[in-house]
Amino acid sequence: MIFNRWSTLHIEPKRRAEFWREAGQKAKTPVTPNVPWPDDFEATLTTRGFEELALNHVQVCSPHDVECTASDLARLERPFLFIDLYTSGKCDVLQLERGMQAAPGQPFLIDGRREYRLDHRQSVSMLALAIPFAALGPHASAVESLIARPQPQNAALHLLAGQMRMLSAWPHAFEKAESERLSDLLVGAVHAVLLGAREGELTTVRRERSFFRRKVRQVVEQMYADPALNPQVVAEKLGISVRSLHARMAQDGMTFGAELMAHRLERAHGLLRGARRGSATIGEICARCGFVSAAHFSRRFRARFGMAPSAVMADGGRECAVGHAECAAEHEEPVAQPQTYSCSSPPRDPSSAEPNPG
Repeated sequence: MIFNRWSTLHIEPKRRAEFWREAGQKAKTPVTPNVPWPDDFEATLTTRGFEELALNHVQVCSPHDVECTASDLARLERPFLFIDLYTSGKCDVLQLERGMQAAPGQPFLIDGRREYRLDHRQSVSMLALAIPFAALGPHASAVESLIARPQPQNAALHLLAGQMRMLSAWPHAFEKAESERLSDLLVGAVHAVLLGAREGELTTVRRERSFFRRKVRQVVEQMYADPALNPQVVAEKLGISVRSLHARMAQDGMTFGAELMAHRLERAHGLLRGARRGSATIGEICARCGFVSAAHFSRRFRARFGMAPSAVMADGGRECAVGHAECAAEHEEPVAQPQTYSCSSPPRDPSSAEPNPG
């Protein structure tokens, strides 16, 4: 395991900023520090290496900021993902035009392949885990949506933060075999964090899509009978643009025209099956469901259900007639059947019965 420590305490004030820049480069975090008061800039950087990973503990006793510039990126040997955790003090984080304020105990991610800025208005103590992007495997694709944002609180994130604290405070050096095991442990924890955040993000996306689909269907259910219903009307009802309506429906493989047509045909099918003889015509049902052309309705209906509207109406009428007949039969009073007797043994009159002797 690699163990190094740098301190500005014994560095001439005018050279402290450059010294800090060189120390960051050696600790796999190349940045350019902005030190407004060099005489007060007291800083310590302790780094522990676990195979290809590095865990840095940074302590700075004065306000300052650091910036990863294009020239700093050019000095990178290979790209790293940084998981930063402040143990004291706060930081304003900026990357990819995203900003957040990191508070103590709140881990966040920084993409070491891109420029970023960390502003410290007070003394700070922080931990930074540097992990090569090559070690992230298929989880690397989840990084961009998570950088410079508060991370969802979950067990994996708390586990990783606890591991970083424990390892930074460990008083002894680690043997090579143990360092390898700890490297695997840290990489696994980072994988779990990225996977959990990605799954949480996907769950949120699914929930938003489901809610949007319900809103579209509600408008269609309310207005499907209007032949003038179109994407512009629905978009205005939902408070979005027509382009956004089409794009969001396309995410689920849907189109507005197909959704509207499916609802109108299902509604027409239900009305045709439930129509009693003479209660409504096919033309009336066609118009009631928002169709202007009976011929167009008939073609789309046959393509959807494999039957003509008239056939569905006829089947529905027969089912209705049968249903009414069965219902009447169930409620019909049973008719008393007359008693019949054999000719060889006519019924006896009770009044002519012989008295029972004795």
